[in-house]
Amino acid sequence: MEDTCENIDKKYEIIDKKGSGASSIVFLVKDSTTNKLYAAKVMKKQKEEYDNEVEMLSAIKEINSPYILNLVDNGIGNVFRKGNVFKEKQYLILEYASKGDLFNYVIYLKEGLQKEYAKVIFTKILSGVNSCHSKKQICHRDLKPENILLDENFNPKIADFGYATYNTGKLDARKGTPGYAAPEIYKEKEYDGYKADIFSLGVILYSLYTGKQAFKTHTIIDSDYKYIKHGNYESYWKKVTPGLKGIKDLEDFENFKDLYNKMVSYNPDKRPTIEQISKSKWLKEIRDLKEDQLQKLYGEVIAEFLRREPTVNEVLKLVTEIKPIESLDCDRGIGDKDEDNSKKYFDLSLKPKYAKSGLGMNFIKIEGNFSPADIMNKLANKIKQKFKDNCKIDESKEELKFIITFDEEEISKELQEKLDELDIEEDGENEEFDINLLKKECIMKCKLYESLNGGHFLKFSKKSGYLEDYYNNLEIIISLVKEIL
Repeated sequence: MEDTCENIDKKYEIIDKKGSGASSIVFLVKDSTTNKLYAAKVMKKQKEEYDNEVEMLSAIKEINSPYILNLVDNGIGNVFRKGNVFKEKQYLILEYASKGDLFNYVIYLKEGLQKEYAKVIFTKILSGVNSCHSKKQICHRDLKPENILLDENFNPKIADFGYATYNTGKLDARKGTPGYAAPEIYKEKEYDGYKADIFSLGVILYSLYTGKQAFKTHTIIDSDYKYIKHGNYESYWKKVTPGLKGIKDLEDFENFKDLYNKMVSYNPDKRPTIEQISKSKWLKEIRDLKEDQLQKLYGEVIAEFLRREPTVNEVLKLVTEIKPIESLDCDRGIGDKDEDNSKKYFDLSLKPKYAKSGLGMNFIKIEGNFSPADIMNKLANKIKQKFKDNCKIDESKEELKFIITFDEEEISKELQEKLDELDIEEDGENEEFDINLLKKECIMKCKLYESLNGGHFLKFSKKSGYLEDYYNNLEIIISLVKEIL
């Protein structure tokens, strides 16, 4: 491979950058020997999580499940890009899922799948998780639509095993994504990883069937999950059903609700096993199909995804190249000329409030003849005035960024009323819920970037705390941004 060719470890030619997260960058690469396409996940810095993911994926690879994004290669090598060499970068070479993720085709479009199609896709996802559980005793702990990728035939592939571990039945690490993580994980007590995965599968099932996200969190402060926590399923469905569209088969809907209720039960011991889910009434329609009938049905599933694909691609064209974003080694300052760095920009008015919940990230485009430093100073002052004593800002004017820390020392009146309803004492121990979990700080990072097309972008990202708190604070800050423009 020529030195002028962008590559990873001189074995994989970099074709395109596909995405970037807090700890890694994902590239589309081509094997220099076979010319086969793969996805390369390159860690920005040395991470212990890398060793864990390699261990998990190496074990899972032996299963050879068609519904898991398998590891092809891994190593520590040099990454050559734009004339620069980034040394000793940890990387994973994975199967390439060319159609993106399930989130974009279902939740982003706010359109659930026809019941037969939802059953087919869910059965495949269930099979992949079952392979991990039964053959390698591995639980995923971060199952969500963003981590269900789609291959060229729209087959689901379970990805991102960074939080995966061998299930001892007595796990205590708080891993997962708010909105999908099981409620017992919030308690910071021992839990069973298999049962936590079942809960997450239940939430995914809801999205497949309805096109919506089920919850914001799974604590008592969630306006919908509180009904399920107390077993009041009738009130839950009475509240959410009017917002669901396209439900025609009422008998099927009842079977769906029965399965879903069990899977997202507050009590982990009441959740069904994967075998019991597979034998449920809701999936009987799929179980009874012969192989040729199943293949014909999946052909219809592919046709449905192809129908949605142009809309998905159109939405994802809301991509604006900005400079800089994350490099392989560090964040760069404004004015850096590496225009290859890019990030998807989602217009907040065009996406669900909690869209891309796993990323916890948003961009706001601002245009006009403003001094960047002036923008940041004005915004910092507005935030201080709005949040007063409950907010601390660690400013760094040189890099045009600041860290915002919201420390909720007092319980709000609204929340206190909810606690009173549930007979939970603010300063007392509760067998089922730790009130102190509601009082942890939420830390946000705000950074200013220059847009290639003129103007600037404000990038907000959640550093710690509940995603719900982050979005609530972000909504307020967005209104403050509008005031200074």
